[in-house]
Amino acid sequence: MLLQEDQIFLDVTLSNRDDVLDFISSKAEELGVIQNKEKLVQDLISRENTYSTAFQEGIAIPHAKSTTVNNAALFFLKMNEKIDWNSPDHFKVRFVFAILVPTEEAGTRHLQILSALAGNLMEEEFQESLSKIEIKEDVLNLLKSVEKEVV
Repeated sequence: MLLQEDQIFLDVTLSNRDDVLDFISSKAEELGVIQNKEKLVQDLISRENTYSTAFQEGIAIPHAKSTTVNNAALFFLKMNEKIDWNSPDHFKVRFVFAILVPTEEAGTRHLQILSALAGNLMEEEFQESLSKIEIKEDVLNLLKSVEKEVV
């Protein structure tokens, strides 16, 4: 499974985009999803510098195709407050879906996950459910459809 319960973080307080990317990288290393935190932070920031991953107001989908990633994984964060994501559109972000994919799966798995997630995020019902998340089980249930599309 792409998303495990220990990859879901609710009520997180961080001050900016780079703190979020560092947090995700730390957790990914702790969980054995990646081998090198600094490498992942670098890859995530490099992606952000190419083009912001702020999907729309309230939502960002940072992603990295990296040699440090062991297995494709999805991380979810619900922030206590919206934070500035340094996007050209000046989006403030509260919900973060981070996609981590090994380099060798860059053209396939990465695009499948991103496409499935973005498709769901466009749906009003999905967005409403997102705003009502209170426990980790809510996140797992909401993302079952994404998981089915990629498996």
